[in-house]
Amino acid sequence: MLCFQFKASFSPCTIFQLLHYDLEKLEHQLAEMIRRAPHFFQGAPVVIDLEKVKPFGVLNFAHIKQLLLAHNMIPIGARNGSQAQQEAAAIAGLPLVNIGKSNTHHPVEKKAPMATPTKLITHPIRSGMQVYAKGGDLIVTGSISPGAEIMADGHIHVYGPLRGRALAGVQGHQQARIFCRHLDAELVSIAGYYLTNEDMQTFSRQDGMMQVYLDNQQIRIEVI
Repeated sequence: MLCFQFKASFSPCTIFQLLHYDLEKLEHQLAEMIRRAPHFFQGAPVVIDLEKVKPFGVLNFAHIKQLLLAHNMIPIGARNGSQAQQEAAAIAGLPLVNIGKSNTHHPVEKKAPMATPTKLITHPIRSGMQVYAKGGDLIVTGSISPGAEIMADGHIHVYGPLRGRALAGVQGHQQARIFCRHLDAELVSIAGYYLTNEDMQTFSRQDGMMQVYLDNQQIRIEVI
């Protein structure tokens, strides 16, 4: 049983969502995840999400914190726990944070979203560059180099080789998709759920247009 999952976030923090509480399995699975993506989480500020483990009561937060620190991540707080869990987390130096969460106590009326034009990039996106299509889709006619990052609130279309990182639906749109002709990405993400390059080796990749999409909280890759 998987003990946790990482969720990419458009906020400056990575969400470490605990799914099951088993410290031995957690330590093993975390080490394996870091082995597969050794640089992606290095130095990353991490928020521990407790929503799925509320029934487990008070956890050993000091040990969880040390596990993250041992893998060069920086735990800065916890969220979505029970009152007892949040108090125990605070004692371990993990205060309550609400990053990535809306204020549920004071709902506001939602306005109809304004139409946002699709963002079109016609030049290659080189290492170290970052492109974000806020509120809409992103189309890139050139290549995406390793070390480059493209993001969109909607879909992403890439017509050159995709070798960097591509994050679609970064504000939580789970129906967003990534379309590309040549997939050799370092990482792909849909609404925070992601696959690393090593994960993608398990998918059969053929010539032709491919799509990356989310199905029941699992990322799928298939030829169109």
